[in-house]
Amino acid sequence: MPGLDRVIQTWRFATTPEADARHAERTAEILRSLGATDDLVLAGYLHDLAKPAETRIWHRVAAVLLGAIPGLRARVGRGDSILARYIDHARRGAIEAKKRGAPEHVVQLIARHHETPISGEERLLARADREAVP
Repeated sequence: MPGLDRVIQTWRFATTPEADARHAERTAEILRSLGATDDLVLAGYLHDLAKPAETRIWHRVAAVLLGAIPGLRARVGRGDSILARYIDHARRGAIEAKKRGAPEHVVQLIARHHETPISGEERLLARADREAVP
């Protein structure tokens, strides 16, 4: 089944409430160790800023499974439920980072961190994001 490995990885990752905070810190650490700029390290630290604290394992698994159905994930992400906010956390996180005064470059990196990378920095952020998941 396509995506099964990702579902299993998501399940293993999200077994504790501190998982997202550890993931953000680890992403930033990986970027720093790879020689990333300060802006990119900051984007790594803030990239999941808008993930809801109430996110449960089923939200994470549902998001992965919804990604297999073209267009459905985006439609579900439009609401205000925990699942919607989880699915749309990249866009919402960019808005929040901008409100908090993050540089525009960092805001754009956060907004695009679940899109196909188009720059070297985006590829590096995507790599660190993947590697930061146990």
